[in-house]
Amino acid sequence: MSEGQSDTIGSAMMRLEAALDRLGHAVEARRAATPPIEGDMVPKAAVAALATRLDTTIARLRANLEDQG
Repeated sequence: MSEGQSDTIGSAMMRLEAALDRLGHAVEARRAATPPIEGDMVPKAAVAALATRLDTTIARLRANLEDQG
């Protein structure tokens, strides 16, 4: 793997980790700002769709790392 490719993949991983951190902080802030309610705060379908997108992104990053390594 060349240094440029390593930098690109490393940068993508850092951006993904930062996005996940921001998402976690946003969820915490929303929970703190709104009183508890009965039922789901977020529709399960939306959570499942987001989880699928994240899984796909992580799989692509891993595949790129394996191809480069």
